[in-house]
Amino acid sequence: MRTLVLIPDGVGIRNFLCTEFISFLLEAGEVDIWHGLPEEAIRPFSQRFGHGVRWERFPLYRESPLSRVLRQAKSQAQLNRQNGPGTKRSPEHGRRRPWSVSRAINQTGRLLGRWSATPAGVIRLDRWHQFAAERSEAAAEAMLRLDARRPGAVFCTHQRASLAVPTMAAARRRGIPATTFIYSWDNPPKGRMAVHASHFLVWSEWMRHEMSMYYPEVPVERMPVVGTPQFEHYFNPGLLQPRDQFLNTLGIAAGARVVCFSGDDVATSPHDPSYLADTARALRRLPLERRPELIFRRCPVDLSGRYQPVFNAFPEIRISDPLWRASASSDWTQIVPTPEDVALLANLACHTDLMINLGSTMAMDAAIFGKPSIFVAYEAAGSSDRNAETIYRLPHFEWVHKLQPVYWARSADELAPLIAHALDRPDEKEDSRRAWIDKIVARPLDGASRRCAEALKSIAASSPFLTGQRA
Repeated sequence: MRTLVLIPDGVGIRNFLCTEFISFLLEAGEVDIWHGLPEEAIRPFSQRFGHGVRWERFPLYRESPLSRVLRQAKSQAQLNRQNGPGTKRSPEHGRRRPWSVSRAINQTGRLLGRWSATPAGVIRLDRWHQFAAERSEAAAEAMLRLDARRPGAVFCTHQRASLAVPTMAAARRRGIPATTFIYSWDNPPKGRMAVHASHFLVWSEWMRHEMSMYYPEVPVERMPVVGTPQFEHYFNPGLLQPRDQFLNTLGIAAGARVVCFSGDDVATSPHDPSYLADTARALRRLPLERRPELIFRRCPVDLSGRYQPVFNAFPEIRISDPLWRASASSDWTQIVPTPEDVALLANLACHTDLMINLGSTMAMDAAIFGKPSIFVAYEAAGSSDRNAETIYRLPHFEWVHKLQPVYWARSADELAPLIAHALDRPDEKEDSRRAWIDKIVARPLDGASRRCAEALKSIAASSPFLTGQRA
């Protein structure tokens, strides 16, 4: 069996190149990888897998205005048909931009999406989008390559990549199962299914339930439950340093307690610098002998300088920057995880005593190691946009509200006592944390890569392309 893996940008690398996923695919046959990344970004991985994997760049694709309108319309229609709390948040997070051709295309797409916000309308837009993609030069080139290599399955590492749309459309046109992975716990209710897939790999039975609710046109048997490979690194003892050794790299004494504030991207949490400052200020209120150290990890794709004033005001903050590789491009999709950052993140999650953020999955990372988390749940000083309230109304927080696996800081003044409480009672919410992980992610947590590979093998077994048939 030959499997074609599509890695359009840096999003899928941590899950599918930094794990054993490719190795499991190689057990069943050959692997081709098409990517849209700078050569220096993929070199560590091409060296790791050697001649067992054939690497190629994606067919050059310049999305036409029509395709972009249809992609935007489909995303908007997916959002507007759901009617749940928080699902009306637009794909652009409501950001206002100066008038331009790009903005005109987005506005046209949103308007068409609102008019088509029904199950039938979403299916119609998806078909139009696929039809437009199939007629691109990129799709024509992809079909020639697919005919030459004859893969049994095509797998896209996440469902939002416009670069992968022509190849996925070409695969389906050729009758090759086109599978994608739902790469984050919040993706089903947010829409944005850009690629045309016949199968979707999902994290859990709950995510499959969400997919069935939001995308009833996808048969449930085409949504294998596999978990997510992003947590597998935490079960690799070879990545974990002794606590004193890791803390020493940050200039922290071995016996100190440690709080980590993890940042979100600028669009999701524009006020994170204020929350980080509030956290540092709260720690200063604690008695010196009980005061924990504060580590900050920014969102890997946030290359802004927005935190520097906070670092200047609170020099005691220890900074643990992600070890991602940025290209000359300013496009966040070209910022690539590295194996070194996988180890850094594993040690940070393992040796942190308390995680603080605005609704981030880093609370799950901490929970896997049995550590508590605090979600900041108040509006930053001077802000009137009610961003925190909007975030926590999004549907993927349903089980957070039901199970209460985290603490909630409803004001900046609550941070200091909450931090002290959580550090003194680290096991208080352990049962809730375990229940949350069990609901959102399939167990065992360290078996997802193999389950993903096995799912693709099973899907490929039904491929008509293997017998020379055409769809």
